Amino acid sequence: MRHTSEQKLHLLISNDFHSLIFISKYNLIHGSWITIIVLQKKKLYGTGIWICEHPEVKEYLKNILNAVREALTADITSIKSVNLIITDNQGILLEKFAFDLLKIQFDAKESDPYFLKTEESLRTLCLKFSMLDSYLKPLPEDSIFSIELDTHEAALVSLSENPKCEDFPWIIRTDNSIETSGRTSLLPLYTVRTDHLALQLFVIGDTKV
Repeated sequence: MRHTSEQKLHLLISNDFHSLIFISKYNLIHGSWITIIVLQKKKLYGTGIWICEHPEVKEYLKNILNAVREALTADITSIKSVNLIITDNQGILLEKFAFDLLKIQFDAKESDPYFLKTEESLRTLCLKFSMLDSYLKPLPEDSIFSIELDTHEAALVSLSENPKCEDFPWIIRTDNSIETSGRTSLLPLYTVRTDHLALQLFVIGDTKV
């Protein structure tokens, strides 16, 4: 099956979020979580990553990716960022991974027709993720994670009315911020800038230094 530019970029985005947003953060399932969540090591863009094989986690990520895809299809500017939030069992923020979508463009065929530059940037992003354990402290075993979309009201209405997303409703955050421990630091990780995609990633967490 031949993919159009739009379809292929959606595939790139889906692969990136599926493998980078959550799974490659190995510390999240450190310790006794190993007995609960099954991991399998695979390669993405030539880089070794950990993929979660737990059916409920995979289904959760699949539903999130489906919502992101549907929102971007309806309005390419609707998703401002995708955030992975990790808290302790009291709701105190331990780590936050923010994927800021600065630009998605489908009509850059002349400068990067085969998405080679985009894939190379995502490969570098994978490598950056593999180094995170050197900077961030291990998480407690009872950590809790959730994924948030930073979007606008029209996108929320569109998703709620989309039959492809009817089994996975989204909830509006009522509070504007999450309480932190006061020990967290901002760690800029990487910025992807190609003709097709501009993606900025930073991490807020408790660093080792």
